[in-house]
Amino acid sequence: MTTSQPKLELTHGLVRRLRRVTASIAWIALSGLLTPNASAATVAGRDPSTLIVKLRPPASGKAMTITRGHSGRADFDRLADALRIPEVRQVFPPRIAPDRLRAEAEKLRMADFVEIRIPDGADLDPVKAQLAQSPDVELVEDNVIERIDGGAMVPNDPYFDTLQYGPHNTGVQPPYDPGTAGADCDMEAAWGITTGDSNTVLAIIDTGIDYNHPDLYGKIWLNGNELDEKSDDGIDNDSNGFVDDFIGWNFADNSNSPHDDNGHGTHVSGIAGAIGDNGVGIAGMNWKCRLMAVKVLDATGSGTSTQVAQGIYYATNNGADVISMSLGHLGAPAPAESIAVMYAYAAGVTVVAAMGNNNAGTTNYPAAYDSVISVGATNSRDRRAVPFCFSPTSGSNFGPWIDVCAPGDNVWSLLPTYFGSYGNRCGTSMATPHVSGLAALIKGLRPAWPPDSVRYLIRRSAEDQVGDPSEDTPGFDIYYGYGRINGRIALQALTIPFPPILSVPGAQTVTEGDTLSFTVSASDSNLTDPMISAAPLTNTALTDHGNGTATLQFIPDYTQAGSYALQFIASDGTLADTDSVAITVLNGCQCPCHGDPKCDGASDILDVVKTIEVAFRGAAAIFDVDCFPDPGGRTDVNCSGVTDIIDVVKVIDVAFRGQPATFCNPCSP
Repeated sequence: MTTSQPKLELTHGLVRRLRRVTASIAWIALSGLLTPNASAATVAGRDPSTLIVKLRPPASGKAMTITRGHSGRADFDRLADALRIPEVRQVFPPRIAPDRLRAEAEKLRMADFVEIRIPDGADLDPVKAQLAQSPDVELVEDNVIERIDGGAMVPNDPYFDTLQYGPHNTGVQPPYDPGTAGADCDMEAAWGITTGDSNTVLAIIDTGIDYNHPDLYGKIWLNGNELDEKSDDGIDNDSNGFVDDFIGWNFADNSNSPHDDNGHGTHVSGIAGAIGDNGVGIAGMNWKCRLMAVKVLDATGSGTSTQVAQGIYYATNNGADVISMSLGHLGAPAPAESIAVMYAYAAGVTVVAAMGNNNAGTTNYPAAYDSVISVGATNSRDRRAVPFCFSPTSGSNFGPWIDVCAPGDNVWSLLPTYFGSYGNRCGTSMATPHVSGLAALIKGLRPAWPPDSVRYLIRRSAEDQVGDPSEDTPGFDIYYGYGRINGRIALQALTIPFPPILSVPGAQTVTEGDTLSFTVSASDSNLTDPMISAAPLTNTALTDHGNGTATLQFIPDYTQAGSYALQFIASDGTLADTDSVAITVLNGCQCPCHGDPKCDGASDILDVVKTIEVAFRGAAAIFDVDCFPDPGGRTDVNCSGVTDIIDVVKVIDVAFRGQPATFCNPCSP
């Protein structure tokens, strides 16, 4: 999805406008309204003035467009008027999606998400309850608050070997927190392979960026379709839904000035992408990628999940290859944000997010979404960062959704020039851009790679068992994930053929006689479509579609109740990857059914026949009541080998483990 980005510099007129913005922000900072040391994500609240609503599809089946605050759903619009809702707006306007992504947006029903603003002074919960009763409303959720989380190439940047330890740790820096030599991302060797590609776009979804910073100036993403002689003309020249977004967008203030009025976004941007070997300041992970400024958090470091979702939508639609989010909220997923992440993933965008800083196993979103690379933090000694510099009770979060960790405590990076240009911060916020910067290096060398391939390489190349042995155990663990990232190993691995990467669904359950169907997929670093096969299992059919996907259909019969680990194989002809899906086949009220609640402790006549057929090894059971029983048992000379009714009863008694067979017809559902 990478497209060539015009190598444009800021015009003098634009520089003057941006400097005016910078000056006004500096005045705000001096007036004490900013919180430059705001740290990691805390327990998120909710926006008391807005709600997120997902509407049911319109009867016409066409994508919805909000017109004068109305949705075209009669009951919802009537209710909104009755509640005196002052504003209804679409979260993801369909006209903003480029043609190449329109089908994906329609599949995810993104147009059906709206944000409503409740009347001043109204209580949120009663409005929420009333909206939920509308037949036009599929779900209504709080708009949660997101917060900031919280060949060797040796650059000549003055802080590189004195205050930075993330890229290269000598064991003596930073001086106020001496570390362990080698507890780093091994970037000197990585930069010997690549320092990045200016065609790669890394979106920083945060508090904005000080794009006039001397260590960033000249590598900020510019919208070439807006940045021309018509710049700042009040017209949406590229019809992307945003007027004069020549340098990104500010969703916190709904303006075209995504300048950083907090400091957090600039600090993150420096770690990911400060220009290296320029004799100034620090060296970021990726020296050449373009940084897209997408401001979703305000000067206090807060913003709603809607703003985050819209930021993801904007970055995806405007060509981002990687999205970096050092922010989050604890608790449950946010519906619009979740859909936006799915949209980015489907578009081929690699999304990276911070685990959070609560020293707890509580889920933190967006890091906990399935397709996101989730990042924990280590310190300069390769230990999980506990506590961080800002609080004795803080620490890098943990849980089964973690992917990798990276340096995140006492990290030296950029600050806006009005905050002193450089400074130290702590949190998984600082760990995340180490990973997103590495992801952008990988995308620069493999621009067509899908997110799963990038994630696989970052996991596979991470250094395991570098931290506390009680937490950093062999293989994956919930504290370090697959380990601390290593840029050298990751980039060197690109010269080694990779096996396909197989993606399978989670555990499946089916009742005998019903149909189970699901799809598995595989991607390959060589950009081929791997062949997919499955281990033999009775009553299954696998269809390989030839495009890296295959569909399995399984219709188990009454003999297959139980649990299975069905193994799949993806092969590119040379290398292969395997994975399995756990399948449970439930007893469909068949004999024996003791303990099966569907049978009420009894069995119907059909279950008895099934049992008899099993006993007869699949042959039809023949009932012949005219045969006389032979005291000798199953060999009945009077019936010429045909089993008589007495033998049938014996079979039933055996199947019921000696208990009398109870006939119950029909079987309870």
